[in-house]
Amino acid sequence: MGDPEAVLAANDAFYRALEALDIRLMRRAWAQRPEDICTHPGWETLHGWPEIEASWTAIFANTGYMRFQASDVSVEVLGDVGRVTCVENIYSVIGNEAIHSRVASTNLFLRTRERESDAWKLVLHHGSPIASADDDDEDDEDASEDDAIN
Repeated sequence: MGDPEAVLAANDAFYRALEALDIRLMRRAWAQRPEDICTHPGWETLHGWPEIEASWTAIFANTGYMRFQASDVSVEVLGDVGRVTCVENIYSVIGNEAIHSRVASTNLFLRTRERESDAWKLVLHHGSPIASADDDDEDDEDASEDDAIN
């Protein structure tokens, strides 16, 4: 398996851990370093594995269902660093509400050595929400209502 394919496989393992809501699988996906960084959509940036692990534990405890479909996937390998960018199409259930959201995501992987072979481990995950067309329509309606009032 070439480096880009190996990085994409590591990225897929990260999303499988998310879908499974499984903290053990999430631990395997991350390098678990003090320097690791994670920014969930709408959250402050988390620094270091203990904060990141606690965030995933909380997310998993409060989510009943989560599925991902990645689109616009791009991978680049620069030596021992691999970068994957994509759009996460997220289907989840929180409480009794079904939610579909889109997130622009950047995942950065570092090549590490494990048991005599290379492994790609996540060291940075950054997700930014993407406004939907419905959100834009609502903003336009709000602006029209404000104009009508003034």
